[in-house]
Amino acid sequence: MARRLSIAVVGGGLAGLATAVALSRADFEVDVFEQTERLGEVGAGINISPQATKALTAIGLGDDLESVGNAMTGQIQRSMYTGEQLAETRLAENGDASSRFGAPYYVFHRADLLDVLARSVDSTRVHLGHRCTGLVEDAGGVTLHLGNGRRHKADIVIGADGIHSQIRRSLYTEEKAHFTGQMVWRALVDGAALPADVLGPHGFCGWIGQGCHIMTYYLRGTSIINITTQSDADSWVEEGWSTKGDPDEMRSCFPGAAPPLQMLLDEVRDCSKWGLFGREPSTDWGRGRIQLIGDAAHPMLPNAGQGAAQAFEDAYVLSRWLDVNREDPELALAEFRNVRIPRAHAIQRQSLLNSKLVHAGDWEKRQETFKARERQGDTPLGMNWIYGYDPESEWRHRREYPLSFASVEDVAV
Repeated sequence: MARRLSIAVVGGGLAGLATAVALSRADFEVDVFEQTERLGEVGAGINISPQATKALTAIGLGDDLESVGNAMTGQIQRSMYTGEQLAETRLAENGDASSRFGAPYYVFHRADLLDVLARSVDSTRVHLGHRCTGLVEDAGGVTLHLGNGRRHKADIVIGADGIHSQIRRSLYTEEKAHFTGQMVWRALVDGAALPADVLGPHGFCGWIGQGCHIMTYYLRGTSIINITTQSDADSWVEEGWSTKGDPDEMRSCFPGAAPPLQMLLDEVRDCSKWGLFGREPSTDWGRGRIQLIGDAAHPMLPNAGQGAAQAFEDAYVLSRWLDVNREDPELALAEFRNVRIPRAHAIQRQSLLNSKLVHAGDWEKRQETFKARERQGDTPLGMNWIYGYDPESEWRHRREYPLSFASVEDVAV
């Protein structure tokens, strides 16, 4: 019997743990190295679209997702200033959350989703307080160098350590991630403190303004409302990419809010603000027996809700390629990149285009785009091609996506 391949996953966030679950269940020997002293996620909401739900279900997590997530039946988009409904994305038919795209669109508290993943990994193989400082590849595998002086050798290393990835810096000489011209406010408020219909019929409401938008939705049933804003910004001058915010400053960024939105903003007691950083789409995803996934490989603006979703697609597809090429892991990783890069690049571009469309000054043109897509049976933001992907049946297939548009007006997925 062939020796089990050993795999070191650097990063214990959502991407790293999902990858560890997928690889462990494919019978690889997996160790996770996380630089912090405890596993944890920012206290905020996260969206998982249907194709990512399929990927997580395929690695055995379907029941756990259902137990902690809210399955969405749809989303309403309203004017930030008048409350007028601008668009609706229907995710379910006759109340069945799986009916349109074959799996539910979930929203989670990030901590709950991380806990689902962490409980599915052997805790003795999760090494906390182990910061990767570099790595060396040779004919026998890859050796991680860790900040506490330890060394760890594995057959394969997966860099799931985010946009500021140390694994990426070890592989490539390149500039740091750049500020994208977008910043985010995040807050959680008490769902019981507000009218039951404040978020509309689906419990998920987006508010669109000039150069900004706000997403609001329930978590943990209706006990918590997640508020995430996104605004165009000239620069990010804070010392860190994420800092504690001032609720009054947050509210002042959205003058003239419609009464339901103002009620939501008035309930904010604590908040944080983030600068959104990114890189241009790149094929620098790894080499040999070293592979980058998630934000380390393809950071995205959140305008398509695909940051974590694409990491979960990565996790499943990677496990399948390694499973069928156990004797040649370098070929497996090369095939993974061949399949995944075109899709991830297309979604990176779609996320950028969505931002331009939603924040556009020409409201009439935006409404025409929304309505044209709805007439074609698509979602207002043109997401059918993303949501309709089936990782279980399509993991082998490389597809090319014609997304090389020069302007928002050219968007037609």
